[in-house]
Amino acid sequence: MKALTVGFESYDRQEYAKSATLYVLQHFQPSLGKKTTPKHYVKKTIIDLMPDEQPDLDKIISSEIGFVVDKVRFKADWFTTDDYLKLWKKYFTEFLNENTMIQESLQALQSNSDDTSEQFGLMMDSLRELRRMLRDSYDQWHRKIMAEFLESDLPLELYNLYNISYIGKASAIKSFVADLTRLQTKLHLVRSNERKIMSELREFEKCHRRLSETLAKASRSESTLRFFLKSVNAKELEDLFRTKPLVLNSSAEEKRFKKYLGEFTQSLFELTNQLDKIHLNEDIMLNSSDSVSFGDFDKELRQAVFNHA
Repeated sequence: MKALTVGFESYDRQEYAKSATLYVLQHFQPSLGKKTTPKHYVKKTIIDLMPDEQPDLDKIISSEIGFVVDKVRFKADWFTTDDYLKLWKKYFTEFLNENTMIQESLQALQSNSDDTSEQFGLMMDSLRELRRMLRDSYDQWHRKIMAEFLESDLPLELYNLYNISYIGKASAIKSFVADLTRLQTKLHLVRSNERKIMSELREFEKCHRRLSETLAKASRSESTLRFFLKSVNAKELEDLFRTKPLVLNSSAEEKRFKKYLGEFTQSLFELTNQLDKIHLNEDIMLNSSDSVSFGDFDKELRQAVFNHA
């Protein structure tokens, strides 16, 4: 049977969208300040949503990659963390060049605008664009995952978890946008009442931080599991990015797989528990029999079963 895992691009859009999302979320660090009106010398309360020191996208990416590589402790004569990181960033650049609206929205976040409405707009536009890309890329991503599973010995449970994780990321982004919209409205209603402004900001930041941290935890556990599976099936650096059959070759590998799978399952459970059920129900349509890739999956699965009967 012709290999199902050929013909896919080397990089995974949703993996890079995740890094971009974490970068956007780190821009929300609200604070209050005072500004004196030039003519009347009246001090006015100013809301600043973004930090004075901009988050460093390169550091965020390096930190995430370093965490995963250190945890898996992968060693090979052709592998170094620096080489892997360099190639990862190369594909991330290709991802941004391919998705110019995302690239422009991330660059706009660095404008250091003092206008609160503009700050809200920059964050929400960036998140909306990332969510749109995830929705539009689902079918292609789904085909890649199906190809891996149809030629692997991995349990179908993991295939389902990947689907839930993908949908969860899109739902989390939608929740962030909805919460930002509500906060913007509330801040407009309380006007210059500092006590109420601080109350609204603290409440939002509490929920925002909890979901951000849970999303980051689920993303890290998924990246760890995927890197482990890629690494035990790789013979060269590029294999860590290719779509190819994934198999477990020893009981030791199976033991580590179960460990990483358990961590991913738990972190994903925590994420989905936090997501607004309305958002999740709306986004679950991605994982439906109406998807083109699900129809193709049924055909490929029947053919695989027939050929191995």
